[in-house]
Amino acid sequence: MPATFSASGAGMGNKIAQWHDAVERRLAGSGDVGLLALRLVTGGHLMFMTQDNVFSWMRMLEFRDFLAQFGFPFPLFCAVLSVVGQFGGGLALVLGLCTRFAGAIVAFNFIVAIVMVDSKQPYPGAFAALALVAAGVCLMFTGAGRYSLDRAWRKAA
Repeated sequence: MPATFSASGAGMGNKIAQWHDAVERRLAGSGDVGLLALRLVTGGHLMFMTQDNVFSWMRMLEFRDFLAQFGFPFPLFCAVLSVVGQFGGGLALVLGLCTRFAGAIVAFNFIVAIVMVDSKQPYPGAFAALALVAAGVCLMFTGAGRYSLDRAWRKAA
């Protein structure tokens, strides 16, 4: 049925409200699918972006040198700690394992990245790190959702 428009636009507003209500009804209770998507994309990205440091000591040393440029104390220790947090946290997010803790680790890691590295660049340069902070904080507060090892272990206990 075509939308009808009144002079006040009320017909259009009513159609939008009906469409909105239909979408809300259809997606109600589907938040766990959204959390799964967030975990898989965020965790997969973190693992992909750090796997070279995990499997190549030379790449880890390059990361150490990068951190040293920005004044990190104990740059090799910080490089290893960051890579463990990102790769391990990413794996935990993909599995939905200790998700709240993994989210906190990811958020903290990228807050440090923003303060120490990205704050020296204009805003768009910090967006990727800021998005990872937001994803980590979201998962820290929401947990993994239904499709996770966290949920499976809770049900088994």
